[in-house]
Amino acid sequence: MGKKMTMAEISKRLGISTMTVSRYFNDGYVSAENRLNIDAIVKESHYTPNIFARSIRSQSNIIGFVAPRIESYTTSLVIKGALAAANESQVRMLFHATGFSHESECQAVREFNGLNALGTIIIASKHSVEEPFYQTLDNVLFIGKNTPHHCCLYYPEQAAIKALVSQTITQLKQQQAPLEAIHYIYDERMLSSRTKLMQETITDTIPELNFSLQALADSEQKIGYQEIQLQPNNVYFCATDNIAIRLYRRAKEQQLKIGHNLWIVGIGDYDYSDLLVPSLSTVAFNYYQVGYQAVKKLIKRDFSSAEGQFDIKIRESSQFI
Repeated sequence: MGKKMTMAEISKRLGISTMTVSRYFNDGYVSAENRLNIDAIVKESHYTPNIFARSIRSQSNIIGFVAPRIESYTTSLVIKGALAAANESQVRMLFHATGFSHESECQAVREFNGLNALGTIIIASKHSVEEPFYQTLDNVLFIGKNTPHHCCLYYPEQAAIKALVSQTITQLKQQQAPLEAIHYIYDERMLSSRTKLMQETITDTIPELNFSLQALADSEQKIGYQEIQLQPNNVYFCATDNIAIRLYRRAKEQQLKIGHNLWIVGIGDYDYSDLLVPSLSTVAFNYYQVGYQAVKKLIKRDFSSAEGQFDIKIRESSQFI
């Protein structure tokens, strides 16, 4: 009788993914080295695959989901929407977080294809939409970036950023705030399109004020914020609400008062952004609906692109109090 063993145990012993082991048992692509190593364990343990391992290749109710990270607020909302749609349609979802690794992203898509998935949803990185590998695939759907080559569910960032900058600056000028300069702070790991849009919008809207960009190597690491020297009578636009929220602490450390001699604006509108003191001005995108729609599109085999909606939230952090 064969020893009771699992694909997970085999993958752990060899330091490879479970999906690689699954492809081995279903005649999918496996490197020569991995195939030899799996062969050795199978012979040693007299392992026999279970029903799942034998049938997973023929399943057609799987959707892959790939993201740079799954712990971010916006990604979690997209995932919640995707899971809601998947549960309604009795579809299984498999998730993979790349850690911002382009190679990991491509490998995950290959493995989902090896499982004969309905398709793969990818929260686009700054590399993924330019990757030639994807041009040969017709079952991938990108979220967050508009590209002519694939189905994309993208946010109307150009219109949103223009509205956010325009309304922020117009209000501060009307309140006769002593504006001296504008800054944009972003995470250099993320898509560059938002940074370019912000730069173009600010320089076109208020060319009389100095403008600067500041990149954080990793916006989740506290140490990077210690290098930011906030200046009085300056406006700080941030690529995410998380970055904006961390600037609140930095402002306190530098004895600057948000809404009086410093103004901060985010992007994302997290659940707690309006609970801050002062409440954070930002722009909201319907991330949940985008995730929900992405799954429904793959199930319906609808690969047409679609633009989402946004809502400007002008609050206390961008007012001259």
